[in-house]
Amino acid sequence: MPTPKRVEFRYLDGLRGGAALLVAAYHAYLFTGRTGDAEAAMPLWKEVIGLGYVGVPVFIVLSGYVLMLPVTRTRDLTFRGGVGAFIKRRARRILPPYYAAMAFALLLIAIVPVMQQPTGTAWDSKLPVTLESVVAHLLLLHNLSPHQMFTINGPLWSVALEWQIYFVMSFALLPLWRRLPSTLVVGALLVVTMIPVALQTGTFAHPWLVALFAVGMLAAQLTLSNSEQRWAGPTTITLALAIIPAAALPRLFDVPADPFVEVIAGLAVASALIWAGRRTLSSGTPRAAVPFQSRPMMFLGLISYSIYLFHSPILGLFNLLLLPLQIPTVMLYMLVTFVGLPLAVGVAYLMFWLIERHFLNSHQRHAAQEISSSADRGVKHGSHLLGSREISLRLDALPGETHRTVQREQEPGAPRAWRR
Repeated sequence: MPTPKRVEFRYLDGLRGGAALLVAAYHAYLFTGRTGDAEAAMPLWKEVIGLGYVGVPVFIVLSGYVLMLPVTRTRDLTFRGGVGAFIKRRARRILPPYYAAMAFALLLIAIVPVMQQPTGTAWDSKLPVTLESVVAHLLLLHNLSPHQMFTINGPLWSVALEWQIYFVMSFALLPLWRRLPSTLVVGALLVVTMIPVALQTGTFAHPWLVALFAVGMLAAQLTLSNSEQRWAGPTTITLALAIIPAAALPRLFDVPADPFVEVIAGLAVASALIWAGRRTLSSGTPRAAVPFQSRPMMFLGLISYSIYLFHSPILGLFNLLLLPLQIPTVMLYMLVTFVGLPLAVGVAYLMFWLIERHFLNSHQRHAAQEISSSADRGVKHGSHLLGSREISLRLDALPGETHRTVQREQEPGAPRAWRR
């Protein structure tokens, strides 16, 4: 028997880092000047950077993908150690940094007067801070209320959503997966979660993101399936191109564009993951995915959860401090993007080392030391840091078949999210 070969999807780390930076760049645009200033001064640029919110569905699809990879290789689709152990691992990984980000935003609001009162900027949606909103954030339920959803620290709403999705995955999706065809489950979920869009009610909760998480799960299953998935590459290109006309829907019809753009983007990412995964398993990482394995992208992937959690209050404060200077909008945008955004990433890096790294397992701590120790050495072991779990596949090449088994799963992981 040939020597088993380990395969790791290293590019997933870079995808996660890119999604975090995309969301942060989008918020830099939103936080420029007062509400509507950037759109009025740079209307064409809005068509480009305005799509930055798709970083959220990218996070959600990636989360479903990496959580499902090890589950797919079990005989009865179960978590290592059971559901209780799975929830405990997820809680240990995402909740401490989440509460730290919440406390960080509350502290800034408490000590910086300009952050306490509405000023006509995007920061206004984070106010007022009430006991009700604080309790809702502590319980991770604020995403269920349109009045509390974006208060305190806007991106935290998607962390709450993903926390809730963990229970949906455990007690609904996987049981259905065991009894029904997975494509039927995902298709039905996509239809059901888009009903609020047709009814134009409840869309604030982004229910379609639950379906996109399931899409990520299905993508993991198809990545490791024994059947060919030649459709994945062409489908990725087709869906990516479909984002442009979907974004134009509000101009053509009286419908919101965000749900359609997010769903199409999520489906495109899922197709890309299937294509790249199948190529990686058969012949190594495809060239299109190699840039996401670079050291800078791997570094961004390592700290992506902290970027997502901490960038919003930093960008909001940076804009508020510059607002009295009456800087022209375009110049202000450049300052927020090229000074405020790197500052936010720097703060996120600091928070990663102060807080988040303490909740990584030993493998991630070792990988973090390697990434920060030497720029020319790069990542020695090609570790998969995404979601703070290592997805490692061992391929035993037998005559006429390829047997794929998950070598191990180290669960703790970051959502996303943001990811907003």
